[in-house]
Amino acid sequence: MPGPESMNCSAQPDIATLHIVSDVSRPIDLSAREPDAVLDPWCLVPADDETSLYGFAITHPATGGLSWLLSTSVLVIDEALGRALTRSGRLYALRQRITVATLPTEEARIAYALIAGPYLGIEPAVLIGELDESVARQWVIACKISRHLGVEAPLRDHIQLADFFQRHSADYAGILQHRRSR
Repeated sequence: MPGPESMNCSAQPDIATLHIVSDVSRPIDLSAREPDAVLDPWCLVPADDETSLYGFAITHPATGGLSWLLSTSVLVIDEALGRALTRSGRLYALRQRITVATLPTEEARIAYALIAGPYLGIEPAVLIGELDESVARQWVIACKISRHLGVEAPLRDHIQLADFFQRHSADYAGILQHRRSR
């Protein structure tokens, strides 16, 4: 897999540049309500004139958490408070800030390539190198499912992934159904 230098890690914006966004006309109190989601770790992903958060969602109402995600664009961020508000209206609690160069796991780096690569205008294959993109995508999904079910994630292999999904898809679908019914 290519190194972090090909992942736009040098473009980490200064946090101060994110306090004012053109369509936010009045100050926003990021401490006025409880966060909707928690990212730990997280980093900034700048693209054109917008910046998003990429990180591991410990909790997230739309995804169920326990997975890597890319937020909508950041409207306001206060690193000292550990909060960010995104265009979707989601308020994130931010824990450990990292850079793309210091993404902690292979899963984090592959998920970044698959999720943030297109946002940055970079084909995922450029970032993941020799890996089969379809297998990489399935593996990242399997890692999330394994955390929700408390089972071991499979290796990044067509056969192991197929077996994993065969054995665990119904159980994970049950979790999703239960979450939707709440």
